[in-house]
Amino acid sequence: MNVNKFILIFLMFFTVSAMGQGKESDRLRKKQKELEEKINFTEKLLESTKTDESNLTNNLSLLERKIEYRKDLLNNIQIQLSQLDAEITTTSKEIEILKAEIEHQKEQYRRMIRQAYKMRSSQASLVFILSSESFNQANKRAEYLNQLKKYREDQIKKIELSIEELNAKLALLESKKAEKQNLASSKVDEQKKYVKDREKQKSSIEILKSKQQQLQDELAAQKKKSREIQNAINAAINKEILAEKKKNNNKPPTLEDTKEVTLSNKGFEANKGKLPWPVKKGEITKGFGKQPHPVHINVYTYNNGVDITTVKQSTVRAVYDGEVTSVIVIPGAGKAIIVKHGSYRTIYSNLQETYVKSGDKIVAKQEIGALLVNSSGNSEVHFEIRQITSDGQINNINPTYWLYR
Repeated sequence: MNVNKFILIFLMFFTVSAMGQGKESDRLRKKQKELEEKINFTEKLLESTKTDESNLTNNLSLLERKIEYRKDLLNNIQIQLSQLDAEITTTSKEIEILKAEIEHQKEQYRRMIRQAYKMRSSQASLVFILSSESFNQANKRAEYLNQLKKYREDQIKKIELSIEELNAKLALLESKKAEKQNLASSKVDEQKKYVKDREKQKSSIEILKSKQQQLQDELAAQKKKSREIQNAINAAINKEILAEKKKNNNKPPTLEDTKEVTLSNKGFEANKGKLPWPVKKGEITKGFGKQPHPVHINVYTYNNGVDITTVKQSTVRAVYDGEVTSVIVIPGAGKAIIVKHGSYRTIYSNLQETYVKSGDKIVAKQEIGALLVNSSGNSEVHFEIRQITSDGQINNINPTYWLYR
C-alpha cells in the first residue's frame, strides 16, 4: 500500500509539472512562429529594395531589424531545446516509475496465483468453507473467496492499464526525441543564416562608408523633411489650441470641463501598450528620440515619433477612437492627419490620400488614408503621439510604449 501511494504521488507531481511545461511549450512555439513571420516580412521588404541605393540607411535599418529577430529566434529555439531535454528526462523517470509499478503489481498477482493454486479445485474451496467452526465463519470464508477472485480480476486490469500507459509514455519519449532532433537542425540552419546576415550588414556598412556625399545629402534631406513635417504639425496643433481658447473666451476650464477631459482621456491612457499599429504590418525603421547614425560617428538625428516601413501603397488606420482635427498638406512630404483623443493627439504623416476630413468622428482601426510610395518601392508612415498639458504645452511621447508589441 505504501509503495502504491508513493508511486501515485510521484506520478501526480510529474503530471502537474508536465502540464506547466506543455503550456510553456505552446507559448514558445507560438513565439517562434511570430518571429519567423517577422523575418519573412523584413526579407520581403529588403527584397523589394535590394537594387535601390537612394535610401541606404533605411535599408540598413531593415537589415538590423531582421538580425534582431534572427537572434531572438535562436534564443527561442535554445529555450525550447532546454525544455525538451527537461521533458525527456521527466518522461524517462516516469517510465522507470511505471516499470517499477508494473513489477510490483505483477508480484502481487503472483502471490495471489500461489494462493489460488492452493484452492485450485471447487472441492478444496468447498472443504475450506465446510470446515468452518460456525455459520458466520463459513459465510466470511465464502465472501473472502469471492473477494479474492474479484481482486485477481482487478489486478489483471490494473496491470493491463499500466502497460498501456507505459507504451504511451515510450511513444511520447520517442516523439520528444524526434522533435528535439528537428529543432536542433533548425538551430543549425538559423545560425548559418544569422552569420550570413551579419556579414551582409558589415558589407552594407562598408558600402555606405564609401558613399559619404550621398549619405550627407540623404541626411540633409531627412532633416529638412523632418523640419517641414514638424513645423506643419506644430502650426496645426497651435491653431487648434488658439481656436479652443477663443471658443472659451480665453477662460480657464471649469471644474466640470476638467472632469470631462479626464474621463475622455481615461480610455486612451488605459490602452497604453495595447494600441493597434497604424498599419496592419510593418517594421519600425527609425525609433523615437535621439538616434545615432548607422555609419557617421557622433552624428545623431532626432525623431518626434517613429517611422514604420511597410509594403507599398498600404493604408493607414487610426489607433484609437477620436475626432479628426486637421488634415494638412506638407510640400514634398505628402499629407498628414491629426486625430484628437481628449488632450492627446495621434499624427499620421507621409500620406498620399486621405479618407477623412476635419471634424469627422473615427473609430480604432478605421482606415483614414493611403501612404506614399518612396524611392525604395516601399511605403513608410511617420507616426507621433502628442499630449497637450493644461497650460498649453505640447509634449512629444514615445509611441513605442503605446503600440502593442
